Amino acid sequence: MPRPMSRRSLFSAVLPFASGRDAHAPRLEETRPEQVATVSSATACVERHGVVCRRCVEACEHSAIRILAREKLGAVIDAAACTGCGDCIPVCPVEAIALAPRDRIALVSELANLVVHNG
Repeated sequence: MPRPMSRRSLFSAVLPFASGRDAHAPRLEETRPEQVATVSSATACVERHGVVCRRCVEACEHSAIRILAREKLGAVIDAAACTGCGDCIPVCPVEAIALAPRDRIALVSELANLVVHNG
């Protein structure tokens, strides 16, 4: 089964300057691999409250964002898959996503795992 095309890929195919390939077009911000997208306020995500949004999932070309609606967690970002491009940030209607330093996210994840496993 073919993978669905993202909006960004579609626009890049139709408008070459959207991907930064055209030298005369304005350049997109370069990706910053030292940063990663994170859900800045988990309670702000409207998916967590039963409102179907999924804008961030559609904007993420790398499939780094999933919606865990059954668990009522809303948007969950896979830091390993996130490139830090920031495409998910402007599409969020409640500004629940922000960029954070990758090492900070790794530290917070490690601390959360320690708390979960050690009580």
